[in-house]
Amino acid sequence: MSWAENLWIQYPLGCLLGYLIGSIPFGYLVYYWVRGVDIRTVGSGNIGATNVGRNLGFRYFLLVFALDVLKGFVPTFGVPLGLKSMGILPPADLPVFVALASILGHNFPVYLRFKGGKGVATSLGGLLALDPLACGAAAVGFFLVFFPTRYVSLSSIAGALAFAAGHFARAAQPWSKENLAMSILSMTIPALLLVRHHKNLRRILAGTEPKVPKRGSRRDDDHNHKARPSGRIQPILLIGLTAAAFLLCGGLQMIRNVRAPIEVVAGPWALRETHRELTGQQRSTRVVFADHGRQLAVMCPRYNKVLLYDVTSQAHLDSAAEIALDGRPVAIAMAGDRLVVLERPSGDDKHLAPGWWETFGLDGKSSSPRVPAGYYPDDLAVTPDGRFLIVLNSGQAEGDKKKPLPGIDVFQVVPDSEGDSPRPIGHLSLEPRDDVDRLFVSASGSRVLVTLPKAKQAVAIDLTDPEDPRPASRTELARADAPYVSFCPDGDWIIMPTAQESEAVAIQRSASSVDDSSGPPAVDYLVYTRPDDSAVELAQASPVQTLGQFPLKGPLSLGGTRPTGLSFSADRGLLAVATKPGTVYLISLRSRLETKNGPQKDRIATTAEPTRR
Repeated sequence: MSWAENLWIQYPLGCLLGYLIGSIPFGYLVYYWVRGVDIRTVGSGNIGATNVGRNLGFRYFLLVFALDVLKGFVPTFGVPLGLKSMGILPPADLPVFVALASILGHNFPVYLRFKGGKGVATSLGGLLALDPLACGAAAVGFFLVFFPTRYVSLSSIAGALAFAAGHFARAAQPWSKENLAMSILSMTIPALLLVRHHKNLRRILAGTEPKVPKRGSRRDDDHNHKARPSGRIQPILLIGLTAAAFLLCGGLQMIRNVRAPIEVVAGPWALRETHRELTGQQRSTRVVFADHGRQLAVMCPRYNKVLLYDVTSQAHLDSAAEIALDGRPVAIAMAGDRLVVLERPSGDDKHLAPGWWETFGLDGKSSSPRVPAGYYPDDLAVTPDGRFLIVLNSGQAEGDKKKPLPGIDVFQVVPDSEGDSPRPIGHLSLEPRDDVDRLFVSASGSRVLVTLPKAKQAVAIDLTDPEDPRPASRTELARADAPYVSFCPDGDWIIMPTAQESEAVAIQRSASSVDDSSGPPAVDYLVYTRPDDSAVELAQASPVQTLGQFPLKGPLSLGGTRPTGLSFSADRGLLAVATKPGTVYLISLRSRLETKNGPQKDRIATTAEPTRR
């Protein structure tokens, strides 16, 4: 590990750089350059843009304000970018600490014996690098107060509160480990501004606070002109009452959104959210139903865990067990009544030792010893009949030519006789440059597709004989914006990935869809994730037709979240969606084509495991 990769070095150096840049007193330098006088001896004595603008005019206010914004933005945005350019992945919360350091640098600059400004513009710069969308709300809040009052202090506090509101409205889980630092900063900045502006607020209430002059006006401090009191301002009271009314209406609407379940009609289907579970594990990536939909397994790779939940009769999740793993999980699947977990070694061992897979009972207890799975395993899948397990690994495509070639290994997981343990029965090597990612199995289990995302290609593999898998063809990944179903002449089909990141499951509608029980089940519809839209989408398989989207909302049903995993239970008619912040959503999927007093005309049946990209 190089010195720059050490977190104990990244945090102090990043914060030191942010503090030193934030300490640059641009207001002091600009005023001294224009008048040759120390700005601290003029007006309010503050080195910020407001005091400069009062004494030099509006254009100088804008100049200093922009420079102070930059000294918050540049280190917050630049420090992580610099680390990435060195091939180092910085911790997710490092920019938050750098932003706070730059703000403290402006407030307590080392160059001026720790007597500085109030941190408004520098705070804006740091926050702009951290959350540009929430900064849009801050800008609206700032100018809504600034233009009618021209009080920067009051406008700054309003902008900080608007930023906090924007952040919490959009954050899926503001108090998760991933968002904790940003949420605390969002609350700290308004508090810090209130403390730094308490004298200004007193002068506003007394009617003696000077305003920023309008454009073109100018004040000459050489004649020691005093600012005219602006009078007691009743408009502030009006603005406060208006803001309180908006907050009240927004609060009532928020309560309504929380209580009302999200429901969507998509063609012949009705989708309804039944439960939202916070795993507390910061990140969840894959989910899989077990025991006919009565249990759900959730993979949490950040902390090397798999969580098991009981799915209640009301379609809610109750915590059942927690599986602590020795390695980092990369894929999970169900093989009969056992959960299969594919793992890579943790830490530096991931480059030295092979990965493995192991099985667990639905009580969370290990049910088999580890089975070696090759170097850099990426994905696994179980054939529809549950007899064979397919493991995909990258091997030397990860960059180490001493490792084996990338490829797939086929394991027999259903023993031929009592006492047999899982054993490898087939292997196929791919080309050295094939940096594999995911694998997909057809409905009959006789075909496999392996994706090569860097090359934007896919390799088709014939698995008719599991002991002798053979490459069939190579094709370009489709440029479609969503997965789709590819039908084969023999009745088989497979979900085709695209270059767009997505998970998908296929469902069938009616019993008449299965004309030949000896062949693979038919497929009528496809459900897939829309990560950029914070939604899952339902579409007709053939002819392809989008039927509707189901939105995935954050806390209090505000903002959105990024879906990462998808599973479907035919027995329960439930979709499970995992999201990047670690929340799991349960969504009921019901046919609308049913009689009022009789059974459903249509039934739902599972036809495929999730696919991604």
